[in-house]
Amino acid sequence: MDKQYYNYLAKCKLKATEYRIILMLLVKPCTSSQLVKELGCMKNNTDRYIRNLKSHGLIEIDYIEGANKFYKPVTDIKKLMAIMPGQMKIE
Repeated sequence: MDKQYYNYLAKCKLKATEYRIILMLLVKPCTSSQLVKELGCMKNNTDRYIRNLKSHGLIEIDYIEGANKFYKPVTDIKKLMAIMPGQMKIE
């Protein structure tokens, strides 16, 4: 990861908990249940944050183990720009 990725995240209008989720996923892929334990949020709120981050293309499913989906952040700046064209200009 480079400065462009952090610059991109800084310009996104996300809630504090969404930033925390991205930071946690940068360390290791997690399921929504693992995020609930770490964040101390209710499951339905965490699921809503995950849906929002997925819809913005900031996280994706890394792998599925049984019924558990492990999420990871999208760190490729070119992939992020392709998902949301025209949203932000990265110099």
